[in-house]
Amino acid sequence: MAEPSAERGARAGALTPLDAAKRAIRAESWATGLAQLDEIERGGGALDANAQVLRAIALIRSKGFAAGIDGLDAQRIRDAQGRADLRRLVVAPLVKSGALAEAARVLDLLVRAYPESADDRRSYASVLARLKRWSEAIAHVDEAARAAPGDVSLLATRIQLRTQAGETAAAAQLARESPGAATLTPGDAHVWMTALLRDGDYTGAASIAAKIDAPNHRVASVAVQALRGSGRTGAAISVGRNALRAGHDSAALRSQLAQAYLARGTHDDRLVAALEHLAAGVRLAPDDLRLNSLYGETLLRAGRFAQSVPFLEKSAGLAPGLEHVRAMYARALRHSGNHAASAEQYLQLARSNEEHARWQRAAAGALTQAGRVEEAASLFDAFIRRRSAGLPATFEQALARVDAAAGTVTVPRARLDWAWALRDEAGEAGAMTREQWERAAQWGYLVDHLLLDWLECREDRAEEAMDLLANLDEADQFFEPLRETGGGFVVATAHVGPMYGGLMALDLLDIPARWIASTPGISRSHYARSLISTGDKTEVQVVKASLKALQEGHAVCLAVDGALNPAAARVPFENQEVTWSSFAARACYRLGLPSIFYAPRWEQGRIAHTLERLPEPHEGETLEDYVVRWQHAWLAHLRAHLAGRPENLRLSGGLWRHVVAADRSGAAPLSARAESGSNSSSVDLVT
Repeated sequence: MAEPSAERGARAGALTPLDAAKRAIRAESWATGLAQLDEIERGGGALDANAQVLRAIALIRSKGFAAGIDGLDAQRIRDAQGRADLRRLVVAPLVKSGALAEAARVLDLLVRAYPESADDRRSYASVLARLKRWSEAIAHVDEAARAAPGDVSLLATRIQLRTQAGETAAAAQLARESPGAATLTPGDAHVWMTALLRDGDYTGAASIAAKIDAPNHRVASVAVQALRGSGRTGAAISVGRNALRAGHDSAALRSQLAQAYLARGTHDDRLVAALEHLAAGVRLAPDDLRLNSLYGETLLRAGRFAQSVPFLEKSAGLAPGLEHVRAMYARALRHSGNHAASAEQYLQLARSNEEHARWQRAAAGALTQAGRVEEAASLFDAFIRRRSAGLPATFEQALARVDAAAGTVTVPRARLDWAWALRDEAGEAGAMTREQWERAAQWGYLVDHLLLDWLECREDRAEEAMDLLANLDEADQFFEPLRETGGGFVVATAHVGPMYGGLMALDLLDIPARWIASTPGISRSHYARSLISTGDKTEVQVVKASLKALQEGHAVCLAVDGALNPAAARVPFENQEVTWSSFAARACYRLGLPSIFYAPRWEQGRIAHTLERLPEPHEGETLEDYVVRWQHAWLAHLRAHLAGRPENLRLSGGLWRHVVAADRSGAAPLSARAESGSNSSSVDLVT
């Protein structure tokens, strides 16, 4: 396009009045430039298209957007070659000041004036995205990409906008079709990985993560997330550490790296490395909810109760509706000795979710511990009434409901994978398909909880549940020598099988027993009289009550893999670290009492009982040597039980709480769908 004659003359000699006016406006001397243009027009001079665009710019900048926008149209902008002036003098300042709607109007004129300009469409799409006008933004960036098909950065923008717009599948599909492009522009690789992660494709995201050296903290944090999500925790940790060594630090990277250490879950991972990175992350982002809550919870599980309180308190304030965060805060308060404050937090949880059994029990226990016994009893009684109203008329009907629900429980994939690996392939479990095996395992979980519901809520029909017990003659013979001594003994069980069947069995055998359990002591059920409640007692109180019961000749039954303390010790077991309490072994050694391993199990539709004597101290054997030998024997019996039928797993509580996925860093990642857990989510298994 020919340059205006006035500007050609400007190079040949002194500036013309028109040229001087243009120069003033480009120097942002708005009033001077406008006055000069007015003077030219009053003298009968004409303004060319370029001058008209510059006048509109000066009016917008000096008198407001409405004063000058009508002086612009696409044809005039193109005739005036006004693109550079508009972008520098109007668009950039409007975007900087947050006037996005006004910037969008100007950019709309620019893309109409220069439809072939990929840069203008990219800028317009960016502003539209900030205005959340997603469909328009996507249309313009797609058009820009058609104009510049080899521009990988435009492809990144196309994926990113679809991700931001919630078009998850479309974003992932674009990312899936162009994995090589991510490696060509590693600085934007997080865009591809994020799109795939949002679509649940951990394998695809991890594949990209494994092929790049993260050049910035954004790519590094998403790469760690992708590798961790695909089960490659060792690789995730390596990527995160390398990024930090390269100086790519950020709160997001620290958070993801800490989560990778927690996922791997060794002693040092949990208590040293994860805490170090979370502390650093909180320093970088002191108001970040995820970092504060995770740091507080990790401190809590490390036994640093008082230190965890302020971080969990802050998290509960940042997200008052998040139940898990408030529960961790309540737990931290309890273990810090602030029972009154803990009770208030648990009570808030119980009131906000009356159907959540865990919060009702915890609230009743916390209220009791805080001295609010009547209030605790009233809350727990109401809880029992609500549960009772939801149960069918007969136990047979309740069992039928369980049969229908089996297969709908969401179980952490790591637990299922671990238990599947432990099954006896030569036994009954080995003859089942994975689908059959998982459904049977879920049935066992549901029936165990049904037994608790029935015993607590339908005491008048408890005999219907007792009909599930197999013949107790063998169990009676096993216990006979122990009863004849008149002394106490320890029944060491685990969170396996139909646990509440053991409670019924000992009651029918008329064995004086005390069960250590989380049910609050204010429960009015028949079996509550046999409980030593961990829900409303401190650890010291539980230990004292247990020792007293043993000395009085009672059997004390406890799940050795359970723990009142969130920082309870863990021991290696079958490539995992599981909670294990040495209390039972130590009590037997010091009091000179026998102990037995007990695990209830399903056998031909009835609850049978695995009973095995555990070692007694040898003459001259030290306490610590005995504890180790006792532990090995107990774990061996547990291992044999876990190899059996899946109905007898239980899958929640105790040893199951800290099961982590096997590290797949040295192998190809599993498919994305296999990583995500069971297909159905009708019932959540959260303990």
